[in-house]
Amino acid sequence: LKIMENNNLEFLKKNLKFLGFGTSLNAALEAKVSERQESFKIGVSADFSARQKNGSLGKDKVNYELNFSRSSKPYNYSLDSIKVTLNDQTHNIFSYGKGNDVTAKEAYNLLRGASIHKKAILNRQMDNRVLASGEVGQMKEGSGEKIDSIWIKLDFERRNEQGNFSYKKFYPDHGFHLETELSRFPIKELENFQEKEMLLSSLGRGNTQNATLENGQPVFIEADPESKKIQFYDMDFRKLDVLPTQTQEMGR
Repeated sequence: LKIMENNNLEFLKKNLKFLGFGTSLNAALEAKVSERQESFKIGVSADFSARQKNGSLGKDKVNYELNFSRSSKPYNYSLDSIKVTLNDQTHNIFSYGKGNDVTAKEAYNLLRGASIHKKAILNRQMDNRVLASGEVGQMKEGSGEKIDSIWIKLDFERRNEQGNFSYKKFYPDHGFHLETELSRFPIKELENFQEKEMLLSSLGRGNTQNATLENGQPVFIEADPESKKIQFYDMDFRKLDVLPTQTQEMGR
């Protein structure tokens, strides 16, 4: 029994590390698991640097409430959900254990209105049945499952039965491909394989990423799959119009 408990504890610790909580919750986790309750919660907060609307650099405060429960196996706990609250105002509960769990940073990015890129098993029949109005580019014909990637963002106009925000989902046939879209613009980081991969990965997690134009100008970039575009900002966080590279634009 003790070995099972230890294995379960190690699994939970690894999971929290993967989700971006590091090792800071390990002591609280050990204490809670040793109490052997049916369920328990652990709370933690984080500050993220964030550009304010006036361009100044400020802080976003995020509270995380992690909810664990015990399964029918003796003392086998799992992370069920995390309630995430942004600046004591907007909150959402994210479910876990169904694959494609969002990390702590991705949950924050979703709450501030960004889109994130996730691998998903697409069951065409099921998607056609459950997709509600406002969800874009669903699979229309055929059946069966395939793994593909989708962009998701929270729909702040709609909540589901549990009171959480619904998702807007943008499938490949919505017509936004991050790498293709980025390649249209004169971005220095695209010339180096490693820097390009880091840029793609960061934008896919919903981050506002700094980059450099080929003329040396530093910029911030965000992916906006809903509008099928890359959004550029200057260092004061004012929107920038960056022209596509001429040759690539002509070949489109």
